[in-house]
Amino acid sequence: MPQAYVIARGDTLAKVAQLKMGDRKLAKVIADYNALGDARQVVVGQVIYLPTARELKPPRALRSVQSARAVTPWPPPPNGLAAIVKTFGNIWDYVADGDRPDPKWEAQFMVSAQMPFAMPLDWAPAQTTSKIRCHKLIAPLLQAVFAEIVAQSLQGSVKTYGGGYCWRMKRGQAKPSTHSWGIAVDLNARTNAMGTAGDMDPKLVTLFERYGFTWGGRWSGRCKDPMHFQYCSGY
Repeated sequence: MPQAYVIARGDTLAKVAQLKMGDRKLAKVIADYNALGDARQVVVGQVIYLPTARELKPPRALRSVQSARAVTPWPPPPNGLAAIVKTFGNIWDYVADGDRPDPKWEAQFMVSAQMPFAMPLDWAPAQTTSKIRCHKLIAPLLQAVFAEIVAQSLQGSVKTYGGGYCWRMKRGQAKPSTHSWGIAVDLNARTNAMGTAGDMDPKLVTLFERYGFTWGGRWSGRCKDPMHFQYCSGY
């Protein structure tokens, strides 16, 4: 799991990177991971998190189900905050009063992607949805993933839908969740709570990972999040 570190007097991210990760050049990586706009601006007593080696690795190269040379109508999964912002938009340009999003953020970037089957809602199982609210650039990607779920007869593995786009902070950390960019999806939340091993179907995990998603079930400790699939890494 990410290691918490409390900034002490005289600390810089470069010093922390050298001390904890063996390379002062990883200061920018730590800044990205903690959504710090400036790697030089830290204060005594500030809590930051140090990513694990697994989290720093990009996901496996995207392999099309049709051809390894196929051109996909969606961008490759970004690695690190700078790449997320470059690919999906600078979320800090759309903060209104306090931490509320400017309505222009959702209006400009989010769409409702139509899925091939209905899913019960985690928070209201008697109700269903066949749409996922997400970033417009990954709508075709989610449609491709769910089309293959049908093709592989894995609909039964998608027991409930826990949400897509949602402007909020990452649980336990002071940085935006990947849900805020509309590039994350939660499934089967009732049996895949954060910090547990969960019961996500390995075939479903393999499918999402083959399309470039990072599965939160591969994280560790309290950060382990088996309900969570995000289209990025290193954040």
